[in-house]
Amino acid sequence: MTTIINIEPGTFGGPLRNGDLIGVANVVEHLRQTNDPKLQFHIKDEAISPEKYVREFYSFLLNQCDYFTNNVGTGSLPWRRVNIWDFRDIIGDCVKIPNNKKTEFKIVVCPVFDAPYNTYRNWPKPTFERILKQCEQQYPENFERFICISPDNIINLQEFDLSKWTISTNFITNINHIMTTSTFIGGDTGTSHFAWTLDKGPKELIYYNSSRGLLHTLPFYLISGKGTIKTYWIDFEGTSWA
Repeated sequence: MTTIINIEPGTFGGPLRNGDLIGVANVVEHLRQTNDPKLQFHIKDEAISPEKYVREFYSFLLNQCDYFTNNVGTGSLPWRRVNIWDFRDIIGDCVKIPNNKKTEFKIVVCPVFDAPYNTYRNWPKPTFERILKQCEQQYPENFERFICISPDNIINLQEFDLSKWTISTNFITNINHIMTTSTFIGGDTGTSHFAWTLDKGPKELIYYNSSRGLLHTLPFYLISGKGTIKTYWIDFEGTSWA
């Protein structure tokens, strides 16, 4: 018999965003392995961030995996203010999102430009340009190249030569691109957590972040050897070279 536990606002701190939803799925998988193999979480509506793309992602996860359910449980998890990223120190990385899509010859780049907090996550423009050029030189012409980005971030692309790239701004379309790509390049945001947790994910996974980035929000399984991490330099100190 399936056990359903409700997740209240405040169980895992503030409203859950996309990366957080993967983190909560990691908690479910841990509890399944240690306690109840048929456990599911019902996340109450007010516990999820109201942004459209977050709601779309939660609806996607409801159909793509069985960690979550729309059915309401008889009781709630009593935890409060559990940071799901710190909690990885206790439970490790367990989550796996099933992927039944066929891999295609393409590259998906999901840049980070507008992180409102922990802003070191935002890619410097020279780093982004270098990524594009390296991809154009490294991969054969039969590879499709996609930049997956939110519509609000199109302005950040205006100064780059994107003649060899396709821009995709629809969130669910971008999720499907990640599920079918052979190479994924992303930063410290939910799309990277999603890409790393696919059970049949991209063959090549590359993560870009500042070397001052947080250890506890690294993509799942990266520390154990899945994928590659690359860093970029940001001047935090007002450095002078002369």
